[in-house]
Amino acid sequence: MATAFWGIRVMGIVKKHDFGDLIWKKIKLTSTRKANAKEHLHLIFQVLIPFF
Repeated sequence: MATAFWGIRVMGIVKKHDFGDLIWKKIKLTSTRKANAKEHLHLIFQVLIPFF
């Protein structure tokens, strides 16, 4: 459950501050970390969507 909450929290922050790639520059992610973060969020969404 903590993971699900974390995923919702992160997506809320990303959506709130989504200005294209600015969010990624703001938190200084390398391209590899950016790809890993997107993949992680995608996996979280695959788990969360059935619950909504």
